[in-house]
Amino acid sequence: MATQTLVMDAVEQLGLRVTLGDIASSTGLALHEAKQELLNLAQKAEGHLQVSRQGEITYVFPPDFRSILKRKEQQDRLAALRRRLWGGFLYGLRISFGILLVVSIVLIVLALIALQMASSREQDNRSRSRGIGFYYFPNLWIGNPFWDPYPYYGSYSGRTRPRQPQKSELNFLEAVYSFLFGDGDPNANLEEERYALIGQLIRANGGVIAAEQVLPYLDVEPGSPALEYEDYMLPILLKFDGQPEVSEDGDIVYRFPELQVAASEREPKRIPEVLQEKPWVFSRATPGQLTLAGGLGVLNFFLAAILYGAREEVAAAAGSNAFLAFIYPLIGFLFLYGTLFLAVPAVRWLALQIRNQGVERRNRVRQLWREHLQHPTEALLRKLNFARRFRRQEVVQESDTIYSTDRDLIEQRDYRLDEPAFRQLLESEAQQDRPETEQVRKPRSL
Repeated sequence: MATQTLVMDAVEQLGLRVTLGDIASSTGLALHEAKQELLNLAQKAEGHLQVSRQGEITYVFPPDFRSILKRKEQQDRLAALRRRLWGGFLYGLRISFGILLVVSIVLIVLALIALQMASSREQDNRSRSRGIGFYYFPNLWIGNPFWDPYPYYGSYSGRTRPRQPQKSELNFLEAVYSFLFGDGDPNANLEEERYALIGQLIRANGGVIAAEQVLPYLDVEPGSPALEYEDYMLPILLKFDGQPEVSEDGDIVYRFPELQVAASEREPKRIPEVLQEKPWVFSRATPGQLTLAGGLGVLNFFLAAILYGAREEVAAAAGSNAFLAFIYPLIGFLFLYGTLFLAVPAVRWLALQIRNQGVERRNRVRQLWREHLQHPTEALLRKLNFARRFRRQEVVQESDTIYSTDRDLIEQRDYRLDEPAFRQLLESEAQQDRPETEQVRKPRSL
């Protein structure tokens, strides 16, 4: 934070348009550290890069960049708070809905049985014509509506019908929650996948790319202002320590020196041409589990509707029945719960259709950028040809190693004594006036 403050103060003092040398000389930071802070600040504060014909890079910041930073920090904190609250809310719903589904059915069934028993006693005391008659629930038999007494034979054909139930990773309670709220974001690791693909793309192109080559992996809409200044490259430059290179014609490509070095030769991997987001699915539960959860929800709603319709009779019998007196205030809640149990998945299903349209659109836009790469314009071809000048792939062979921390320095001295580079190592050790840490650092740089 202190380093960032130094850079921000220097940017203001230097008039909001600075170079890397300006910041390094004003703050005393090392060049690589000043570069990282400048890129980070430009990304967060909506700054821009300007590249001269001589290849000099200038960082330009808006006058209110501190306000922009403060606003984004507040937005990040609020977003983190919303995520925590939403996660706790969903967890509470998962627990409450799973328990209430069973409790609600049991309470309603017991209430209807108690109401019918109270009605029967009242019928014994009064004439049958004045009784309730309980036409709301003529048959109180509660069985398992999903139980099949003939699991291996067809109900009507008499022929064998072996069943092979589909295995599920979810148990019943998890399936109920999945039915209600789904299974989370299928693209939760999208950012990690995005930058992994971009890193592989950069390495496959010899450590140098044009900005247009990463568009199939980003979320940049056609016509976006970011296309004019290539601002979408700032996070990539910051993450992989890249730097722009400018041609005589003013074309800009981006070189990543660290990605041009490998420890060994490896067969190139096939890189997906575009980043594909996965569509949202309604549930990972099996069809049987979804049918069971939905069926219990329908049964609960049906029973709650019957009890709600008989709420006046429940109120009349509550004076002589303690259980009905307990249930009566809950009738509205039980009916609302039964309704929500079916309404929440229905609304979520509709929301998933809209969300998947957005996923499909983003995938389609990325595919469009890929098609542009396959049919490049003359300007893009010129940039790609310019990028080829800087491509290289250096492999550091183990045989090139002259110093390693896993072996004693004396052993390495005897092992490589005849090599000129190792002789230089011995000469550097002989300089007694140099600090010890500097003596060790020098061999590693050879």
